[in-house]
Order: sequence, then C-alpha cells, then structure tokens
Amino acid sequence: MTARSEPLAPAMRGGFDPLRFTWQLLCNVKFALFLVGLAGIAGMIGVVVPQMPIPMRGNPAARQAWLELQHNDFGAFATPMERLGLFEVFYTPWFNGLWFVIIIAVTVCTVSRLRPTIRSVRQPVRDVGDRYFTTAHHRADFTHPGGAEAVVAALRGRRYRVETTRTAGDAVYLFAERFSWSQYGTFASHLALLLLLVGGLLTRLAGFDKTLVIAENTPAARVFDDPGPGQMFISVLDSHRGIDGGGNIVDYRSVIEVRRGDETKVCTTTVNDPCAAFGYRIHQAAFFNDLARLRITDAGNRVVFDDVLDFENRTTAVPLLKVTDAAGIVLFEQDLPQMGTNTGSSPGPEDDVAIAALAVPRAAGAAPEDVVTFGVSWRGADEGLRVVISGEDGNPRTLQPGSPTRLGGYIVTYEGARAIPAVRIDDMPGAAGGSATVQMLTTKSGTPYLFITGLADDAAVLTPRTPVDPGTGYTYTFEERVEASGVSVRRDPGDLFIWIAVGLATIGLGITFYVPRRRLWVKVTPSRTQMAGVAERTTRFGRELRQFGASLGSRDALLAEDLER
Repeated sequence: MTARSEPLAPAMRGGFDPLRFTWQLLCNVKFALFLVGLAGIAGMIGVVVPQMPIPMRGNPAARQAWLELQHNDFGAFATPMERLGLFEVFYTPWFNGLWFVIIIAVTVCTVSRLRPTIRSVRQPVRDVGDRYFTTAHHRADFTHPGGAEAVVAALRGRRYRVETTRTAGDAVYLFAERFSWSQYGTFASHLALLLLLVGGLLTRLAGFDKTLVIAENTPAARVFDDPGPGQMFISVLDSHRGIDGGGNIVDYRSVIEVRRGDETKVCTTTVNDPCAAFGYRIHQAAFFNDLARLRITDAGNRVVFDDVLDFENRTTAVPLLKVTDAAGIVLFEQDLPQMGTNTGSSPGPEDDVAIAALAVPRAAGAAPEDVVTFGVSWRGADEGLRVVISGEDGNPRTLQPGSPTRLGGYIVTYEGARAIPAVRIDDMPGAAGGSATVQMLTTKSGTPYLFITGLADDAAVLTPRTPVDPGTGYTYTFEERVEASGVSVRRDPGDLFIWIAVGLATIGLGITFYVPRRRLWVKVTPSRTQMAGVAERTTRFGRELRQFGASLGSRDALLAEDLER
C-alpha cells in the first residue's frame, strides 16, 4: 500500500484569531453605540455628582476636608463613590481609558472604510440588470424624443459624467455620475471626530491650567509647584478696572511681567486678549480691590508685619447713613462700621445684633471734640438690614430705607445696606484677646481707611500712611489700598486639533448636505427610457429623475405627486 502525503492545514485555520476579533469588534456599530452610551453615562455622573474643585486636588488637607463634606451628604455611599472616582470622574483612569478606546474605535472604523470608499469612487458599478430599473427606490420610466443622444447631452448639461456601458439589440445602457468625490466627505467628518477626541485627550493629559491671585507690586508668584529650570514667575505691575462716565465697569486689564530664567516678558493681558509667554497663555481671570498693605512695628520699631492683608472676598453688611442738621447741612454721610456684636441669648448667630456708635459734629464747623453720639444697631432682615437708632433721649427708633427720621435737632436717613470687606485675624499682633477684626471702608470723598476692633478698648482708625499707636505696644500703618488680579495660566496642546476638527466637520457637513453624490443607470430603447439611481437620503432623487424626463419633452414622466408643490 502506498501512502500519500497531504499538506497540513495552518494551525490557526478555523480557530480563534484575537486580532481579527478585536478589529471586527471595534468596527461593530453596536459596540460603538455601547461606548458612546458609557461615555454619556460617565459625563452625566460628572455633572450630577459634585466634583472636587481642581485647586483642592493637589492639597491633601483641602481634599480631605472636601471629602468629609461629601460624607455628610452621601453617608455610607460616600466611601464606595470615592473609591470608584465618582467625585473626580474626568480624572480617573477608567474614564481616560474609555476615552482612549473610543479614539481607537473611531480610528479603526475610519481605516476599515477607507479601501471600500476609494473602490466605490474609482470603480463604481457601471452596469446593472434590467430588473433593477423596476425595483430601484429612485427610478423613472417615460417616453421622449431624441433617443440616447438627447439623454447624454442633457445629463452632461447637468454636470454628469456619462459613459455608454453596453448595447443589447436596440437598447443602449448608460452610466452617469456626479460629485463622486463627495463620498470622501465622510472621511472629513470621521477625521474631525477623531481629532476632537485626540484634542480633548491631549488637553486632559498634557494641558495645564492654574489661577493665581497676585497683588500689584508684590513679589512675583511662582507658577509651578515643583522647582526646576522651566519654572516661571509672574508679577502684576498694574491692575486696572476701567469705568466709564456713568460708573459702569467697561473692562479689566493687567500689565504683567513673566520671567523664566534670564528671560523676561512684559505684556498686557485681558479676558479675551491673553498674553502669550514661553508657550503659555495668561488670561485676566478676575479683579480684586479688597486688599490692604499693612505695616506693624513693635515698641523697638522692629517690623513684625509688612505685607498685603487679603480680605479673601469676606464681607459684612453695614448701613449707609446720612445725618443732616435742621438747616439741611450734611454732617455725616458714609458707611458705618460695625464696632461690636451683641450675641443674644442663643449659642448660634441667629439673634446676633451688630452695634456701633455714630459720632457726628454737634454743628457744622464745631470743634472735633464737640460731637453728638447716637447708638446704632442692626441685624439682617428680608429687605436688607433692620436698623435701630437711639439719640440722646435714649428712645430707640427703627429706620426705614430712604425715609428721614428726626432725632432732636438732627435728621437721620438710612440710605441702604452696603457690603464692605471685613476679616477676622486670629494672630493679630497686639490684639487683646489674640484676635482682631479689620474692616475696610471709604470716606464720602472716596479715601479708604481701616477700622480695627479688638486691639484696645477703643477701635483704631487707620487712614493712609498715618501711623497709629492704640496703646498696645505696636504701631499700625495702613499704607494703601491694593488692587490685585486673578490671572489664569494655561497651556492647551489640544486646541489646534480641536480647531482643525471644527474646520473639517464644517467641510464634511457642507459636502454631505450641498454636494451629495449621484449615480445613475439608464436604459434607452426606441419606445421608452428607464432610469434608476442612487443618491443620499436627503435628496428626492426619484422626483428629480422624472423632472429630468419632462425636460426632455416627455409627457408621461411626471406623476400626480410631482405636480403638487
């Protein structure tokens, strides 16, 4: 017996091919919808669930304090939510991984469609069977004079590329095509989506965004937490708030100095016109005028504090009062600072009442020590503040906003509530109880001054550049009111990709809607002409073909529905 050898089959034939399976999975429409659904759910979670503020992510103490607040809100669910990253959705590995998988899926889908699309454009089906002329979705059947020559001439007049594919007896078969290149528009749309995803990922992984609050003429602030040769320092030379004649704020801008190593750049930045320096863009993000330069020296004239006091946007509500004498001469018209607090009987602040003493000249031109004093108290109310005043007779009266109230020979008007910068400082040098409260107000003429309580029995009033010794062993000098700018330092390597994506998406959609591809097959016989075509779903190609027949002189091409509007 003679043995006959047979070729061995490849080991993988008929088996599982992981590469092919992965490729087919990434091209699967259902899998794509699944990925988009997951991304939508993740985005919804990031919107509905509170997300940790970016500045707190790099501060362990602030991060822990914020998470403690979430434990109060979500209870037992807070711990598993934290472990899953639901408080930082857009910074979790699983969200970035999902984003990366979507990018790969879009890339594979685009590449897989490249060869079929090119083949469809360069090698379209030029010949169809006779049955197609009666079953196609877009078709027309009519008689007309002129034969095939008239059809070819009319199609070329409409910018179709026409060729005769075959003849069979007295039948002539034609293939016509217009805007074949428009099918490449889908790649513009796919590429736009891909670049948009890549740009977003680059922004997330390699982008930088940090906001700094920098006062005028203070030491430069460093941009990066870690030192290194690429460290940048930014100082604000001038922070400006533009105000028009009507008192309306019209713009914010800052003159800044950016330094990196031995290189320095000075430029002006606004909200919409950032300063570009060393690969970063620096925007004006905010404006602050609630800072005060304070200098404190001890009994030996040694400086214990010489820096900018930041009120950190903390304010307190005080009444704006106007006092006139019987002749209508204004004796006082400005905000009244809070001098103390009556804490009431409850341990909470719900019954706290602010108290102050209002001292005004007894008459216009009176000596500084010749004053009349009113007791004033106020607390928050629905309409603003509920203000009570008592004169020398000790009889309290409630002031109504805008309504003058007579007290003896004086008329007092509560003109409204104002929010002024106010902050409590727990380690103020010279404070009797270790803490003092600083308020910053302005006089009627617009001159700023500091009102400090807690240093001694009487409050200290600090006018600009005037040293004050309240008897605490320290001298306090309010140098000036300081303006500051919030500047946003950004680097976004993905913005170029995103702008290109927007342009490509516009081009792709424009091609899709305004130059749709049309393919047309025609069978012309001496008795009838049959047309069948393929076009985008947005076109009414069948009606267009019947109207084409009518333009050739056919009387039976149009249907009743074509004659309607």
